[in-house]
Amino acid sequence: MKVIAAVNGLVTSDIAALYALRYAALFNYTLTLLHVENPDDSREEVETSMAAIEEAAEQYQVKIERIFLQGEPAPVIQAHLLKTNADILFCSTRMRKSFFENSLSDKLTRLHLPVDLAIVRVAHVGAASRTQNILLPIREDRLSVKKFIFVSSIAKAFGAGTEIYSISLAGNRRLADFDIGRTKALFQKTNERLSHYAKGFTLLGIPLRIKHALAKNEVDQILHHLAHHESQLMIIGGRRLSVFSRLFKGNPIARLFRYTLVNTIAFYAREEE
Repeated sequence: MKVIAAVNGLVTSDIAALYALRYAALFNYTLTLLHVENPDDSREEVETSMAAIEEAAEQYQVKIERIFLQGEPAPVIQAHLLKTNADILFCSTRMRKSFFENSLSDKLTRLHLPVDLAIVRVAHVGAASRTQNILLPIREDRLSVKKFIFVSSIAKAFGAGTEIYSISLAGNRRLADFDIGRTKALFQKTNERLSHYAKGFTLLGIPLRIKHALAKNEVDQILHHLAHHESQLMIIGGRRLSVFSRLFKGNPIARLFRYTLVNTIAFYAREEE
């Protein structure tokens, strides 16, 4: 089994590849460093990046292979994945006017891929090597098995604790109706529904805490939470064939990517046949 990391010679793709490396090390998978040749990227810089990742892989005893492809990036990558025994693809996204506008990451989310997809937004270059706390925001108790497996894998790979941040949406009228008793009852019910995931984190030896919030807008609430709590990585859920998240209305991933204070991975689970 292989983990694929798209590399383009930029520091952001290097950091995405480091997340991929730690993931590969956890499962003893081969890490494939993949580059689609194009005029915008320097072959020399790409090979320098690959060499640095290979050097970092030595301490984890991860087997590395290099793959260079030619053609239109997204369909070429899709074709390669279809004939490769791969588990997940890590791909970075860079700062632009619109994060998903004409980007490789946008195109990949719109394709039917036979692997999970992890799109990495790098806010702090050094955070990947010191990941101690991972934030997982969800709507109420909406945590899928696939997302749980990915988050727990990353947490285990880094020896990091995880915080599930459960956000319940409420308008002004509903917020006004919630007294302390009703709020506690709501949060307790959510905890009960998340209890099997909490047991899973415990069995894996991953420190877990669950926090709650009532909010009118979950993106604003997440950004506020990030500003007041220490996390080095946030993992959010996405849905293939759309830039919209399962969790949020509008275009929340683009907004979170633009304003996030921490490195963020948008996780897109593979589609079932």
